[in-house]
Amino acid sequence: MKKVLQQIRIHWVINLITLLVSLAVGVGIFLAFFLTRNKTIIAAIDGVAVGGMVVLVSGLLYWFSYLGAFDFVAFGFKQFGAMLFAKNPRKAGYFYDYQEEKRQKRLNSSYNFFAIILAGLLILLALLVLEIVYKINF
Repeated sequence: MKKVLQQIRIHWVINLITLLVSLAVGVGIFLAFFLTRNKTIIAAIDGVAVGGMVVLVSGLLYWFSYLGAFDFVAFGFKQFGAMLFAKNPRKAGYFYDYQEEKRQKRLNSSYNFFAIILAGLLILLALLVLEIVYKINF
């Protein structure tokens, strides 16, 4: 966890830009829902819910990808391409070598997925506020 916090401090500008872009995507999805439906609080709640979930799920998928959950799929596509286009498909490598290469790349990369997950949680916090306002007033 200490290394994660250190990486976030080092790459704070990238994380800030990622956070702002993620919030903009969530707001864009909200506006798409809200402006195309009747402009009621239910439409606003639906738009915020969909926008927040899209941003949060994309951040979680990015995190799972960073952890290596989809390495087998990427390796499979790499092997398939090597089978089709390479002269000697055996030289494409083995899955263990591919995982080690990816692990080394991950050690030197930044943790941008935390900013995306934070943006999704902030949008869902706005959803909670809208739900409370709706329950109080209606």
